[in-house]
Amino acid sequence: MRIILADDHVMLREGLRPFVERIAPGTIIQEAGSFTEALAQIEADPAVDLLILDIKMPGMNGFQGLSTVRTRFPAIRCVILSAVADRDHVLEAMRLGADGFIPKHLSGGAMVSALQLVLSGERFIPSMLMDNPGQPPGANDRSPSGDLLGRLTPRERDILHLLREGLPNKVIAARLDVSEVTVKSHLGNMFRKLGVQNRLQAMRMLVDTESL
Repeated sequence: MRIILADDHVMLREGLRPFVERIAPGTIIQEAGSFTEALAQIEADPAVDLLILDIKMPGMNGFQGLSTVRTRFPAIRCVILSAVADRDHVLEAMRLGADGFIPKHLSGGAMVSALQLVLSGERFIPSMLMDNPGQPPGANDRSPSGDLLGRLTPRERDILHLLREGLPNKVIAARLDVSEVTVKSHLGNMFRKLGVQNRLQAMRMLVDTESL
């Protein structure tokens, strides 16, 4: 597996590298200090499995770098890395085709899980996107998303909370001390109740209802 880690801060790249290396055995990591450098590496060899882009580094021009990658190399999984993880930034990145949005404050373990989720073919949405800061406690219970959550059992809500962290089934099973088969069974029931087919659709439904 080949991953390009692009960020203009050397210390941050050095700090992230050990965690990115844990994604899969034999992972090859190339570093870039600008979008131009990352793009040159892709052009030299397009066989890249994952591209991690810092949103504020030279050459990105907002989300222009992301748009360029999506247009020219649509097969490459692309994740945005950012110190600013407000709702508008996350939604815009996902609208433009990002496969994930990783806040820089995310723990190393959570970041590994998020990147593994992206590489499995799904998209990672940070848990903060599901929250509505400033709402009084219980406000969500009167919202469409509150109605949706009311359909779920306590265990299904536990699993939904872990899904929001971008954790794969194996990690969720370990966290809840149940088998992976049990997690899959709960997911199936949850998807049926929400009228969706997979975890990505479930996350999108919650985003849409909480945006109303």
